[in-house]
Amino acid sequence: MNNLSDFARLRRPETIVDRLLKLVAVRVELPPSYHALACDRKAALEAYIERAGSVLEHLVVLFYVQGSMAIGATIRARHREDGYDIDIVVELRLPHSTPPNVVLDMLFQAVKGEPGSRYYDCTVRQTRCVTVEYADGMHVDLTPSILVEPAAPRRSVIPHAKPEEPRHRDRMVRMNAFGFAEEFNERNPPDWVFAEDYAEIRKRMDPGSITIAAAEAEPVPAHSSEVGGKSTTVVALQLMKRNRLLCYRLRDGVRMPPSVMISSIVLEAARPGRTLTEALTESVDHLRRRLQAAQDAGVLIDVRNPRDPEDRFTDRWPATLQDQHLYIRDLERLARRLDDLQRAQSMKERSDILVELFGEAPARDAVAEIVREVAPHEPSTTRPASPAPAALAAPVLQAPRIAPAQPVRAPRNTNFGGTWTWPED
Repeated sequence: MNNLSDFARLRRPETIVDRLLKLVAVRVELPPSYHALACDRKAALEAYIERAGSVLEHLVVLFYVQGSMAIGATIRARHREDGYDIDIVVELRLPHSTPPNVVLDMLFQAVKGEPGSRYYDCTVRQTRCVTVEYADGMHVDLTPSILVEPAAPRRSVIPHAKPEEPRHRDRMVRMNAFGFAEEFNERNPPDWVFAEDYAEIRKRMDPGSITIAAAEAEPVPAHSSEVGGKSTTVVALQLMKRNRLLCYRLRDGVRMPPSVMISSIVLEAARPGRTLTEALTESVDHLRRRLQAAQDAGVLIDVRNPRDPEDRFTDRWPATLQDQHLYIRDLERLARRLDDLQRAQSMKERSDILVELFGEAPARDAVAEIVREVAPHEPSTTRPASPAPAALAAPVLQAPRIAPAQPVRAPRNTNFGGTWTWPED
């Protein structure tokens, strides 16, 4: 097998469930235009932090993204008020002896600036980062770090300092987000056949090229519609994050399981050549079993960075066995409904399950596209109003695809890096 066509010939036929999950995933992913906006805002913030007269002028070593954007797993929020985070590490040239609260305060001062400046009214100091909150719902979390091992690039410490607590509780926490992203991406190369089709669907929904503003920083990884594509593991992870968001949205004051912990455990079970349905069901089952094993032992799960065991992904969640049990129940329900999805005999039943798991708008849109794809190939002299039940219940979808009408793109203009129009869900 020396080229893409060899792999394509060996690929198993795509089932309707595979196709539906892929169409849902495309709709919950952060679209290319918003990805480009995030890149613009990242560049604008970097330039501002290093401006002449800034408290951090000449003290920034490197800017780089961490978290979901670094591994291509960012999803859009369900509603405007949910927002979505872009996580940026700001590596600083500071002595290791610098108190944690001082490190955070310096970054806060550099971003907030003077009264009347562009970020003055939208900058918030958090326990471990500084957040810029945009009026359109986007949040940019800037985490200051100090390199601790020059021989192992990006192995760092970050400050933990709650403003309302006494200073003796402050501490520096080990972190190597850069190393984890490298590990994750190396072990999840794109499935080229899957990625080609996924990128085609994504571009169809949000056409246009992406330009990333130049900056003295590690570039943001390209969007899935650009070179590189996706693996089924990454797309399965996005669907799991979407389901988690829906489960926790109404649980006021309850901390969600961290994305990096979920990503690390999903990575343990990753293997090439899986369909999207296999990747999702296996990932959910592996995560559930790992959490249940800890629960059965009466302990909180402990997940570490595979590139740096001192970097603990579960240092703030779960805080109690109840936290752990709550998410286990969510995963059990997700696994059960995914099994129901594969057993479903009608498109109506599939649609209802997808709405329950991933939200109404992406589920209904995915089903509508399946209808458009299958209907023109039904044996009829005229196009039916909806596909025949028998066609929709078929286990394998082999009909050619028909592109839906192009949606209107969100307007792009400048507002500290651009603005966007929130997609309704």
